Amino acid sequence: MSDPRRIDVHHHAIPPKKAKLMREAGAPFAIPWSLEETQEVMGVNGIEFALISNAIPDFSPTSGAAARLNRGSNESIAELVADHPDRFGLLAALPMPYVDLALAELAHAYDVLGADGVVLVPHAGSQYLGDPLYDVLFEELNRRRAVVLVHPMALPAVEHVSVPYVLADFLLDTTRGALNLIMSGALDRYPDISFILSHGGGFLPYAAFRAEVLGAAFFGLDRARVRDGLRRFYYDTALTGSSALPSLLETVTPDRIVFGTDWSAIPAGLVAECVQDLESPRLGLAGADRALIDRGNALGLFPGVAQRLAVRV
Repeated sequence: MSDPRRIDVHHHAIPPKKAKLMREAGAPFAIPWSLEETQEVMGVNGIEFALISNAIPDFSPTSGAAARLNRGSNESIAELVADHPDRFGLLAALPMPYVDLALAELAHAYDVLGADGVVLVPHAGSQYLGDPLYDVLFEELNRRRAVVLVHPMALPAVEHVSVPYVLADFLLDTTRGALNLIMSGALDRYPDISFILSHGGGFLPYAAFRAEVLGAAFFGLDRARVRDGLRRFYYDTALTGSSALPSLLETVTPDRIVFGTDWSAIPAGLVAECVQDLESPRLGLAGADRALIDRGNALGLFPGVAQRLAVRV
């Protein structure tokens, strides 16, 4: 097959400066990363460009520490982007729940660092996307016609359990955030924000019918509003695989799906396996639909990326 020239909208990088910042902040984990291996993984899997999701877990003890960690991490990724502008873009982190600091970081990310979008965790404390905490931030994101990657973290206020949170809690976190955006009316109030849901929307495609019918039966939601809300989101393919992709394609059309890998948070072999699942004839995707998922939808979402890649068409 021809080179798909994929655009990866869900991609992680931990350059040395960011790794140092996270260690100093007490990050309870470390993700190995190198530019050389990243470029190899991109080449093997037909990835031309990657938008780096600078997701920052909430382990900062104070607002000032959160602001410093987010600023330093964004600037670290921005340096990588500046060195490789036709290979990488920045989805900037914002230090929520500190709204004023998040607004300041948003302005810095867009106006100084040239960010292509932002990444938000579905919750800040016990408040989820769409709750009043987010209104002022969403007003500014809406004004900027921002793209927001919704990236999950561990669920709020959950005691230690034996099941690792990346196996289930991450997916529920995204699902809660997406449903709250629909139920709160935030999707309608801020129509110029484009939300991308990580990992194929978490449990959302699988639970779409349940959310629609129970929302109508017990919570006063109009079924059509729920269906329309589900179709307003974009969904990335990171870690969806053969079990989740069919449900995703039953829920939304290919023009709402964007390619994602979750590299370097997952091994290179798993990236390749997920790409193979996406390429499988069993999905029944036409060539034009594959092209939308691989590249076309992302180019429409990120005009700045389209401009940077125009010289390579």
